[in-house]
Amino acid sequence: MLHVAVAPPLPDVLLTPFSVHGRRESKGIDVPSHVHDEGMLVLVHEGLVVVQAGAQVWTVMPGSLGWIPPGVQHGARWFGEARGSFLYVRRDACGRLPDRCRSWPASRLIEALMDRFTSVQSDTVLSPAYQEQLFDVLLEELRQREHEPVLLPMPADARLQDLANTLLDRPDDTAGIDEWAQRLNMSSRTLMRRFRQETGITLGQWRQQARLLRALELLCRGGSVTEAGLSVGYESTSAFIGSFRAAFGVTPTRYLAERE
Repeated sequence: MLHVAVAPPLPDVLLTPFSVHGRRESKGIDVPSHVHDEGMLVLVHEGLVVVQAGAQVWTVMPGSLGWIPPGVQHGARWFGEARGSFLYVRRDACGRLPDRCRSWPASRLIEALMDRFTSVQSDTVLSPAYQEQLFDVLLEELRQREHEPVLLPMPADARLQDLANTLLDRPDDTAGIDEWAQRLNMSSRTLMRRFRQETGITLGQWRQQARLLRALELLCRGGSVTEAGLSVGYESTSAFIGSFRAAFGVTPTRYLAERE
């Protein structure tokens, strides 16, 4: 069950913090499409978040900070253990942030600032001046971080979405194209053609990318390279490292080191 500790945003408060925590659920935790007047920053502590805003779909990894501007219709699905810290950003302050959805690899400073904002007790309120000073520091730190586009195109067809969500939730699933086509009551050729039409890549390419993203989630939570690779369906550590290097240009260990 998803637990959300949230206070309604106040129009005269620059930042309103809240948090989300939930256990792992089959096919992820679904956040229906919605819109809010404020901007939103989210620091993902655990889990893999797939966010859809209009035609744009992107993923936010553990240890990453995501941004959704005000007035943007968006929904999300959270895979794995869900834990995150959120900040509503007052609308008039959002002009200092991008006008499109973005994500950045977090730094220790970003994590410390988000913790400072979200761990304030109800009887301890940051003064407006101090909150603005900390927010200035956060924005300056974001300017020093490169945008981190990690995209996973999602199909629009409901049956193909169900397939995609299942593969994200169970990346080690061994079912082949024929078995999935039978489950979805369509021919293998139709499944492959429709999936490519709606995502721009083949089902095999999509599946490999989904496996790598789920493996990244495990690595960011402190899992070993071997554990991450085997848990998402690779037959060996070397096969996982090879696929990871082909996709990201570096080994898993180097990738994590560069995010520090």
